[in-house]
Amino acid sequence: MTRPVQLAPGSLALVLGRLEAREAASAAEKPGGRSVFRAFRRANARCSWDAELARAASRLAFQGWLRRAVLLVRGPPACLQVLRDAWCRRALRPPRGFRIRAVGDVFPVQMNPIAQSQFVPLAEVLCCAVSDMNIAQTAVTQESLLEYLKKHYPGHKASHLIIQSFWMDSKEDKIFCRTLKAQRAIRHSHPVPYYN
Repeated sequence: MTRPVQLAPGSLALVLGRLEAREAASAAEKPGGRSVFRAFRRANARCSWDAELARAASRLAFQGWLRRAVLLVRGPPACLQVLRDAWCRRALRPPRGFRIRAVGDVFPVQMNPIAQSQFVPLAEVLCCAVSDMNIAQTAVTQESLLEYLKKHYPGHKASHLIIQSFWMDSKEDKIFCRTLKAQRAIRHSHPVPYYN
């Protein structure tokens, strides 16, 4: 079983609200999360009277921006604690045009990876290979198909066996499968074949 992956370490969420005067003026223009983050950092880095807050603000990193004007910031634990303390004593400065409605801890976001099969279905591999080669306008031959499989599926020693189970009739531009006794036709649409 695969172990969970931590996507976002512990961070702080700042729930912001637009100032009334600015709300009507800039209803059409909605600032992006990064610009709001830079404005927040600038506002707190200018606090020369509180060197600890200014230093903590300069060490913050942008974590994310949620649709309802929630700014996520991360940084070293000591810096985040300085922000918490500044919020508690009402010294944390908002980005320009906003007010801070709430500040809170966000617990780490984890992802549980979904395991993939060790096997790739043969039909999927061949369909993808022929499609990609057609997009690249590469003629599909046994040799070019083998090269494609070696390049895009490295480490699979069965590539030549896959190709050997198929044969191509260049006169009819068709690929035949020996093992399935099924035929897959490739017709020309200009000089480049496509897979049906």
